This record gives sequence, C-alpha cells and structure tokens, in this order.
Amino acid sequence: MKTGALPKQLDLRGLAARGVEITGTLSSDDLPRLIEAGLQVVEPGSATFRCRRDETGRYVVEVQVRAQVVMQCQRCLSDMTLSLTPSALMACIWADEDASDLPDTYEPLLVGEAADLSDIAEEEILLALPVSPLHETECKSAEQTAALREDEAVATSSETSAGREKPVRCAGTA
Repeated sequence: MKTGALPKQLDLRGLAARGVEITGTLSSDDLPRLIEAGLQVVEPGSATFRCRRDETGRYVVEVQVRAQVVMQCQRCLSDMTLSLTPSALMACIWADEDASDLPDTYEPLLVGEAADLSDIAEEEILLALPVSPLHETECKSAEQTAALREDEAVATSSETSAGREKPVRCAGTA
C-alpha cells in the first residue's frame, strides 16, 4: 500500500461516523513547529488515524505516529537521533467545557468543522519529546574527555607527591 502526505482539512466527525482509517507520511514541510524549535526531522515519518464512534456515540480518533528527530544530547552536546512512537486515543469535542465530560481514557481533541491531521501528528510528536535528551550509553564530548584526563592527571600527581613527603617526627624520639 502506497501512502502519501496526510490530507489537510478533514471532517473528523464524518470520518468517525464511517469508521475510516487514514495513513500518511510526515515531512519537514508538514511540521513547522518542530523546525522552529530547532529540531531536524529524519524523513519520512508516518501517522495513522483510526476514526470511529465509541459505544456511547462519541467521535473517537486513535492516532499513532512514527518519527525520528535529531536532538542535542544534554550530556555531550552532540546530535542524537531519537525514535518516537507516540499514540493517543482522543475524543472530538467542540468546546473546552466538553473536556470535563470525557472519561479518563480519552484525551480531548478540540475540533471545528475541519481538522488538519498534520497539526495533530505534530502535536503528538512535540508532547513525546524528552525534556533533556541523553544518549542511552555513556557519552562525552572531546572537550569533556580532555577535561577529565586533566583532572585525573592532577589528582594522580597530587597523590604521588603526597607519598614522597618526609615523615613527621616527634621531638625527643630517635
């Protein structure tokens, strides 16, 4: 099955009423807020939207996103690629007040007449980003490694010179 870009401006209620599933690709052009935040998107990403009605008649959208973004490791300050696979189960609401009526299993999705699927996918990616990304393995930049070697050399030199000190003798002892 070949997938293209996610469609813009869709009526999610109509799609949910018909039980439609939509899958599409995500490119950097579709994710301007990620680019504005200084993140690089490794392409192509993908998103799947399953629209349906639940047992109480709510319009429900299940979203699954797969994307890889390049962020800066907060330990070594080098780039790292982070694989994200956020998912959410949302119920369409038309006013903020409607959110309080939703069961805890649903996140509110405020929609008007039409919704932009790329915006929803981008929001899920933004929510999945770690506050302080770190490589999974121990990492150090060249500067950090050099500074640690300097510290170790100074510590070793201090220990060596401390071992050469003359012993202290008490007066009156041989």
